[in-house]
Amino acid sequence: MISRLFRRHRAHYDANGDIVLDPDMQELRAENGRGTAWRITEPPSPEDILDPTENREALSPSPVHGRLVSVRKHIAEDVLEEGLRQYRESLRATKPMLEELGWETSTLLQKLWHFMRQPVWVPGRKRSKEMTRGTLFLVDTVRFGGTFALIFLGLFVALNYQSFWEITSSKVLPFLTAPSIDAQDQALASALQDRLKLLPGLATAGGGLEGNILSFLPPMGPPENRLIIPKLDLNIPLVTPSYEALLRADWPQVEKDIQDALQDGVVHYPGTANPGQAGNFFVTGHSSYYPWSPGGFKTVFARLHNLEVGDEYWVYFGGDKHRYMIKGKKEVSPADITVLDQPTDKRIATLMTCTPVGTTLRRLIVTAQEIDPTTGEILDVGERPSQAPLKYKMEALPI
Repeated sequence: MISRLFRRHRAHYDANGDIVLDPDMQELRAENGRGTAWRITEPPSPEDILDPTENREALSPSPVHGRLVSVRKHIAEDVLEEGLRQYRESLRATKPMLEELGWETSTLLQKLWHFMRQPVWVPGRKRSKEMTRGTLFLVDTVRFGGTFALIFLGLFVALNYQSFWEITSSKVLPFLTAPSIDAQDQALASALQDRLKLLPGLATAGGGLEGNILSFLPPMGPPENRLIIPKLDLNIPLVTPSYEALLRADWPQVEKDIQDALQDGVVHYPGTANPGQAGNFFVTGHSSYYPWSPGGFKTVFARLHNLEVGDEYWVYFGGDKHRYMIKGKKEVSPADITVLDQPTDKRIATLMTCTPVGTTLRRLIVTAQEIDPTTGEILDVGERPSQAPLKYKMEALPI
């Protein structure tokens, strides 16, 4: 484009790289007799090209401003002409390719459609059946997919049958073993239930009963730490792994210690608060595990999803009894470690297990608030629970 412009105005570069107009252009001749030389200081901007009337000097000042405007007009014309030419050439070069590609795609689809509609004979036990290739392909796909799904489902159930049996039996067995009672027995059971509501520890937040005597606990605990969930009929050991790996920040060993401890019950996650302290008392347990693995607590939290807001559970820790009321339930990603956070102004607890049962895709998180074992009031940080009167007093030392 620039060369065409120079040919039009009969200009050339001198030894210093300046643009020099030929001497025969009298209207541009300068007093030095060699013609007017313009030195390019920067390339013209798009504004200069599209609006040559702007007072923008892409070149050094010229003695003849009108000729400079004329040159800019020619530059703009050449730019537009060159752009249009390249656009037309690209269209001419691309159009056959697009047409060929569209024709080939259309032809390929037509060939595939005709191929899938071709009839085939499928041999059967009694007689052969006529199908199209497309129908036969769909039948084989469904047959293969169904077979694969059945094999996968069978293996999945076989590996997690203990958890599924526990979940199923908890829903079915109460109906199979429920005794038939008459109206008199029903009235007696109702009266007994009303009396039990008056006992501390048996009443729930909604005024009902959990229906399990495990919720009526003595004030002094057993020699080992225990977690008791009346609604799930669970009374299980609470194991605290060693803190040595945690203090060394040896995370693989921490994971191994937790997995080993899960063989003996549910695990108090190392580094989290103890019951009664400010923070988050964090407990985790299996919902399902390999049948051949050691331990008797591989399905201990298989029914944890049955817990609802307002349900309660109890913890014996260090000989003291602690009562918790569930406040929330959610599922999180395994990478969400915020569930281990330790608040300084609350006494909360968390139960965690894998979900869905038999997988490790998500984590089920059940959060609770520590409450007074007797009154059911929320306990603040540093507040001691009220002491219920002892029902049995020792009158003499044992022999």
